[in-house]
Amino acid sequence: MSRTTLTLGTIVATLALSACVQGNDYQRPQTETPDSWSRLAPIAATASSDRGPEATWWKTFQNDELSELIERALQHNHDVKRAVARIVEGRASVMSATAGLFPHLNLSSAYTNIAVSENTLAGLGLATGQRPGSSIFATPGTTFDLWNGAMDLRWEIDFWGRIRRGREAAQAETKAIEEDARAVALSLISEVGQSYFRIRELDEQCDIATRTLAVRQESLEIIQKRAGVGLASDLDVKRTEVLAAEAAGLIPDLTRLRAIESHRLEVLTGMAPGSLDLSRTPLRAVIAQPNIPVGLPSQLLERRPDILQAEATLIASNARIGQARAYFFPTLMITGQGGLQSTDFAKWFTGNSFNYSIGPSVTLPIFQGWTNLARLDQAESQYRQLLESYRQTILQAFREVADLLVSVHARGEQLTHQRAQLTAAQESVRLAQVRYRKGMVNYLDVLDAQRAVLTAENQLVFTERARLTEMVSLFKALGGGWEPASVTPPS
Repeated sequence: MSRTTLTLGTIVATLALSACVQGNDYQRPQTETPDSWSRLAPIAATASSDRGPEATWWKTFQNDELSELIERALQHNHDVKRAVARIVEGRASVMSATAGLFPHLNLSSAYTNIAVSENTLAGLGLATGQRPGSSIFATPGTTFDLWNGAMDLRWEIDFWGRIRRGREAAQAETKAIEEDARAVALSLISEVGQSYFRIRELDEQCDIATRTLAVRQESLEIIQKRAGVGLASDLDVKRTEVLAAEAAGLIPDLTRLRAIESHRLEVLTGMAPGSLDLSRTPLRAVIAQPNIPVGLPSQLLERRPDILQAEATLIASNARIGQARAYFFPTLMITGQGGLQSTDFAKWFTGNSFNYSIGPSVTLPIFQGWTNLARLDQAESQYRQLLESYRQTILQAFREVADLLVSVHARGEQLTHQRAQLTAAQESVRLAQVRYRKGMVNYLDVLDAQRAVLTAENQLVFTERARLTEMVSLFKALGGGWEPASVTPPS
């Protein structure tokens, strides 16, 4: 037994060392990558390119409330939990794919009462293809008991790499699942940031509407007093009433929009609607001007989860091609059985009851209805599809970053002009009121100037919020600087 085992072990080791794994090892496809972002977005040529974003990049906004909301969302959001739980499933599939490399052992035990036909010959069962056994060689007409305890061995020698390529594909697919979990987390952070800034924008707009309403009610009181002494017309009074009612009508709608956005933020952070108490804080109190380190364009291929996910699926598809090729070659299997067998229970566990059989077998596929050809064609076609998808994902990533670099830069210039517009509008109100008191203009000019101030203030708040949300989107487009260790499945 020991000599046979040693011989088989030597054969297995020799085959393993000289195994010919089918298919080509993965190599990253050549893609055109610009040297700097200035080539893609010349208007944003001053963007920092020395390093990438930090892992906790949202802290660059220097807002503790926002940081707490994001950290809570990462811990309690159900989409993130589902994505992380899928990682366990993926790692289990790797274990399943690896199992084929090891011997499979099964232990069985059985009792059988056998009655041999009197109208037969000893050994006749061999002619009909039955396996050798006690009942085959028993004397015709005999009846006996058979006690059997055996261990079965089945071990496929992965000479052509079919199992190893399957394991490689499973590992790559698990990597894709992990990158998908990163993408879900990154999207969640972006959505929380955008929702938070939207709430603060609505707070600012509500504050503007409240201040505008107070000013217009004060103006209405003044106009009513002037009309009472004949210094203003009834038309001026009605026009002022229209403006006051317009400002008052904005407040309920802004309150409604804020409540809806708060509900969205609550769901993102894993809370029931109505359970989050955010105090009203105008946007101007949370405005930050973080320096966004965009890194080099080539670093985007190593950082963005959607690109890494697309590459992981490409690696898996490449391995599937090798796996499909291996089906064209013979399958080498070592099978064996050994145990204790006796017709007498009292002698079942004695040394003389021991028996075994072991040996290799080879199965060569001759004709299977072109199944192997179809499997290979399918694998190669899937690889070509995923290759084009990978390249398209890279182009899309470069476009997103370039667009956002341009947008953030343009928003900065737009804010400069809008601040000047607001200053000029506020001065025009002051001048219009002075000229109205002197009787040089009618009150319609004052009303137009006040409308211009309200419009300028709302436009400035909108642009401020848009710039902040585009900064969040830029961090997301850059891959967020997310650390792979941050996405860990539960034990």
